[in-house]
Amino acid sequence: MQQEIQVPRRINMVSTGKDANWLKRLVDNEVELLKTGSGDFVSHQDHKKVVEEATLEFMFNLKEEFLKCVDLFNSYRGGSHLPNSIKIFNISNTQADFIIFRNTLKLVISNPALGVVNFSFVNRANTFSKAPVKTKREGYDLIAQLYPFNDLAWTFHGERIDVEAVVRYLFTDFVKSSAIF
Repeated sequence: MQQEIQVPRRINMVSTGKDANWLKRLVDNEVELLKTGSGDFVSHQDHKKVVEEATLEFMFNLKEEFLKCVDLFNSYRGGSHLPNSIKIFNISNTQADFIIFRNTLKLVISNPALGVVNFSFVNRANTFSKAPVKTKREGYDLIAQLYPFNDLAWTFHGERIDVEAVVRYLFTDFVKSSAIF
């Protein structure tokens, strides 16, 4: 007689990998199939859909990391009500784009194309005086690379990136560039 393998109750959701959301989506698809008789059981084979879903998830993860930085930075300075505090806003009519704002500087995090996440610095003081020109200093593109078995990695100039390192680097650059002396 075969015994069922019992799953320990103290399993951390992260133990299924860096991204446990795929398992939630799988369960949701199965529940939908049982309720309605139809479900999405082929999207994992559609590379475009895989990249779209991964991009949205990546954008939400980036926003969470930046929110932590903004909250900690403002709290260490004495609160978000003080002058020169950092604010974060969603961009209207987009699924996941957002802006980090302080003084006259914005850090815009956007998804301009399939599998691309862009970080651009925009100085509000220069917006009306001259046409904005995207330079290397103003923008960084992270590109999604899809490997076998839907292993998606975010890259910068072909190299895999670490989300925490990207956030730390760009947030530091943003804070130093937006400081008013």
